[in-house]
Amino acid sequence: MSVDIAVENENLKNKLNAYEEIIKKHEIDSLTELYSRQKFFSEIRRTLDADSDKRFIFMRFDIDHFQLINSFFGLEEGDKLLQYLAFKMRQFSLILPSCILGRIEGDIFGLCCQLNVSLNILQAMMQQNIQSFVGGYRADYELRIIIGIYPIEDNSMAVESIYSKAVLASKKCKESATGGYFAFYDESMSETIVKNQRITNQMNVALKENQFEVVLQPKCHLQTGKLIGAEALVRWKHPENGYLPPSEFIPVFEKNGFISKLDEYVWDKACAYIRSWIDSGLDLVPVSVNVSRYDLRNQSLPSKFAQMLDKYGIPAKYLHLEITESAYMEDAQVIIQEVQRLKDIGLHIEMDDFGTAYSSLNMLNEMPIDTLKLDMSFIRNYEKSPGKDVILSFVVKLANALNLGVIAEGIETKEQAAYLFSLGCSTGQGYYFSKPISKQDFDIFAVQSAAVISA
Repeated sequence: MSVDIAVENENLKNKLNAYEEIIKKHEIDSLTELYSRQKFFSEIRRTLDADSDKRFIFMRFDIDHFQLINSFFGLEEGDKLLQYLAFKMRQFSLILPSCILGRIEGDIFGLCCQLNVSLNILQAMMQQNIQSFVGGYRADYELRIIIGIYPIEDNSMAVESIYSKAVLASKKCKESATGGYFAFYDESMSETIVKNQRITNQMNVALKENQFEVVLQPKCHLQTGKLIGAEALVRWKHPENGYLPPSEFIPVFEKNGFISKLDEYVWDKACAYIRSWIDSGLDLVPVSVNVSRYDLRNQSLPSKFAQMLDKYGIPAKYLHLEITESAYMEDAQVIIQEVQRLKDIGLHIEMDDFGTAYSSLNMLNEMPIDTLKLDMSFIRNYEKSPGKDVILSFVVKLANALNLGVIAEGIETKEQAAYLFSLGCSTGQGYYFSKPISKQDFDIFAVQSAAVISA
């Protein structure tokens, strides 16, 4: 049986071409024509090994809120945006030596290049050129590209580890209050991850072992100093590290969802404190507790509070709920409905941190609240900013016109207390009156406050 060499060669050639197409599909992203993740990482590995004596830098690009763009403008528009970003990255790579580009996944892109300038110069280059990534595409939405940058310190490091450090830099950029476009990795980011994980690992045991202490900060009449109420706050008395500041663990709990368990623990303690005053025959003052935006998503929240009030046999008017102004900014109408359900069972609602989220003043009349709690930035800066005193006076008058109570927090001096009282605000809290104190010390404070007033 004879074999046609020409036919066999043609068949072999076709098979090789088919294999090449398969390999190409795995190595090249069809939408952007950049390297795929696997090929991108392997090219970085090859380059780092070939030039082990040279310094390189890795940049991770992603489009902030890309899913919203897909939702509002459609998937086709989203694809066009990804192609636009790939085009801009190619342009940007022209000024960078030994540059490798890739689409890692979704709207996440990577760039690895030789670092032949100082980090200060690179930062200046980024600041000059970053606008080219965000300008000129569409005028009907703001495009923000997040860039996490890791200057590679060891060329033998695994590419996945290099990428992970750029991810941490991206997270820092996204969480930045200044809304920057890029951030460089530093070791503190890894330390923060480790610390946050340690907090997460210990939180359930801490709750079970009552390591969380609920303290009370007095609310007082600004002129007389008479005790009017209290705010319940939480402190973590760690068995090894002592007291941890709330700023260290509350943000972690808000991210992992544990905040709802901790809030419920604080609510229960606050109710127990009120019950103890009833049993001791002491004068009652209301205690305010914080309710987070995460708590408000719980449909059973009103019944949970009703059961707690019933458990301790205390009137609803003695439990005040503090809800931050910013919570109302997310799906305002839904939040308003949920807060109204809480108000319907007799709970007193305070809007906390008023003045930080810039809510519409017109909405105040719609919101089911009883009291405005002025943010401490109002109090501390009123005498430093010429317009702040006018705004402060207006807010107090507006609250009074709407039959809302006003509480000022962060009062540190006698002069601040007197000034606020002159504006029509009669209640406040802050270190001028007392720092947050234990339940035992608060009971003493209450007795002393009553003694001073009666005298």
